[in-house]
This record gives sequence, C-alpha cells and structure tokens, in this order.
Amino acid sequence: MTDERKIALAVVGTALLVIGAIFLSEPVQRELRPDPVRAFVAMQAAGEEFAHQGQLELAAGAEFRLHAVLEAVTRGGERVFFTEAPALLVDGEPVAVEALRRWRGPEEVKILWFSVEGPRPFVEIDEPGHLADFEFHQSFRPDWPRAWSIPGDLKPARRVEASLAGGYAIDFGTQRYQVRIELFGASSQLVPRASFDSIGPNELLASPATFPTASAVLDGVLALPSRVFGLSQIDLGAEALESDAETLQGWQQQDLAFSRLGLLRSVLERTETTWEDLHWTAVDLAAGPAWAAGAVARGHLLRVGDRVVFLLADRGEIGRLDYDDLVLDFSEGAEIRALGEIFSGEGLVDWAVVGGE
Repeated sequence: MTDERKIALAVVGTALLVIGAIFLSEPVQRELRPDPVRAFVAMQAAGEEFAHQGQLELAAGAEFRLHAVLEAVTRGGERVFFTEAPALLVDGEPVAVEALRRWRGPEEVKILWFSVEGPRPFVEIDEPGHLADFEFHQSFRPDWPRAWSIPGDLKPARRVEASLAGGYAIDFGTQRYQVRIELFGASSQLVPRASFDSIGPNELLASPATFPTASAVLDGVLALPSRVFGLSQIDLGAEALESDAETLQGWQQQDLAFSRLGLLRSVLERTETTWEDLHWTAVDLAAGPAWAAGAVARGHLLRVGDRVVFLLADRGEIGRLDYDDLVLDFSEGAEIRALGEIFSGEGLVDWAVVGGE
C-alpha cells in the first residue's frame, strides 16, 4: 500500500471517528431522540394482555403491576411510548408494537413512585362547610422499587403494622398512584435536566374516573366494606351542611372517601335490605354460636350500641364465635380488629344477617 493511500485511509478514519463522536454526543442524541411530553401510569392485572390507564378492578389478593410510561413525539410528529409494559392501551386503543420502546438515553432515568391518599385514615370535620378544606396528598413510597415496572401495592402510606390483628394479610382496598420520571444528563447528576409527573392530587377531584386507581374487594356483603380500606373515613359531625353530606356521598361513590353511616347504608341498599329489616339476636361471645351454614358467617353484623362491625374470619376457637375472631371495624378509620378489642368484658352483643346471607 502506498504512503498516499495510507494517509488517505487515516484521514477518512479520523473523519469517521469525529463524525461518530459528534453523533454519539449527548446533545446530538438528545436532539435526535423523540421529545418527551408527558408521563402517566398504566396498570395491568395478572393474566391481562394489555396495561391500561384509568381504573383497575380486582378480586382481593389478585396480583397486578404498575407501569411508568413516558410519552414522546418524534421529529416526524409520531407518538411513541417509553415503557416496559409488554402491550399498552392508550385512550382505549392498542398502541402499535413499533411505538413501544425501552428507554435508551442519552439521559439517565430515575423513577419515583407515589400513592395519592387523604391526609389521615380518620378525619373529623366539625365546622359546617369545612369539607372544602379536605385535601388529598401524594406520599412518596421509598419501599417501592424505583423501576419502570413494579408490583402493585394497595397498602396505605400511613398504615400502622400493629393494627393488623391476628396477622391477617390485608390484600384488599383502594389505592391511587402517581409516577415521576426524572431525566439526568452527564452535567446534571444532582438536579434533573427534565422531570415529568403523571396526574396527581390536584387533578384527582376533577377526574376521579380516569385517575390511576386499583380496587381489590372481597366477595359478597364484604365487597363494599373491603373496598374502602385505604380511603379516609370522614366524620362530618352533627352540624354538617346538607351540601357537605351530598358531597361526601358522591365521594364515597367515586372511591374518594367514606363515612361510617354512608358505608352501612350502601351495604344495605346493595343487598336490598333496610335497617328495619335486620333481625337482631343477642349472643354471648364467651359461648358464641357456631360458624356454619345457617349460623354465623363472614359478612354478618355484630353491634353494641352504635358500634357496628362486619365479621371477617374465625380465628379463636375454630368453629365457634369468640373474642379472637376478626372483624372489619369502622370506628375511626377502616381497620381489622379482634372482637375482644372492641367488645370487652362480659355481656351480650347483637348479631344480624345482611341480605339473607
């Protein structure tokens, strides 16, 4: 090979390296890749083909996943979606496979997950008209993976583990989700170059039906009582305005919050039962009736005074109603409790069957 040819090849090689370096540089890659425009959450129940926006209805204990999605627009105006969801519905329509992409940079991506909840499990509002001051909040979930796709989790951010009576696993309730996708460049490791948040607390009241929401429920009479776990219970007080009561009723129908009396009323309406229809029988927890067909069963009511609970599980002397059995209680927030925590000491409690179950 002649010296002139060697020199020419060296010049061409150098030029290619320079051109490659230019095109591999972060600014150029960022200019060439689709331009991100928004983030949203898609949910996918186990066994479903597509992840989708909006609401997800599940049976208690069913597994599901949360997928972060970053929508972007190509230089030609086409929509693409960066996500790890295997298949995706957007606005009810399936996204073409070629429009689904894994993130390749050039920025480093960090994913932060949040739940969107009321301020506390139980909220008292004594002043008329103050329901308007009730606010939903985003709660960062440091215990959730910082990944594009994570297992769905229904646990509220403020759950107190000691309240899980009898070690019963709460695999039901309602939870809402928000994701933040942060993009970090080579020169911005501490402060993101760009950040995209899916819809959050400020948008919830305006669009509860489209907000990323998972609801997992027990069967039968316990469907509604199990559904409100994770929501704030609101006590409006005796001086509540009629408009506040109507607003709270609407919130309960939209799985935003609930009241104890409103929940009981809804259970009775769903089972086509009235309070007057209930037949109450006095029972002794020290020598209670049997858990059996035609006797005590899950979903039945127990009460002392105005304290009403729903039977959940036989946990003491198996086959016999007693103080160790578990109930769904709505005294000050939705909780699972042992009967002995609620009805202590000697005496009778009233037992009733709802809806003939």
